[in-house]
Amino acid sequence: MEEKLAQIFVAQLNVSEAEAKEDLKMDQIDAWNSLSHMNLIVAIEDDFKIELTGDDIAEMTSFGAIKKVTEKYL
Repeated sequence: MEEKLAQIFVAQLNVSEAEAKEDLKMDQIDAWNSLSHMNLIVAIEDDFKIELTGDDIAEMTSFGAIKKVTEKYL
């Protein structure tokens, strides 16, 4: 699951797989803005076949947080 999330980050935020790790935060990537955040969320929902809540989406401000929230649905 973590590898799949990393691939989504690479595709959506144009980061390297090496950068897509637990401590990567939204404020560390210029390309990670509100629009790209929603594109990231849609890609995660589509790839994992899940539906996230507004609270989940608001909480997802780092790779680690996204991994934690996504794991709840798998």
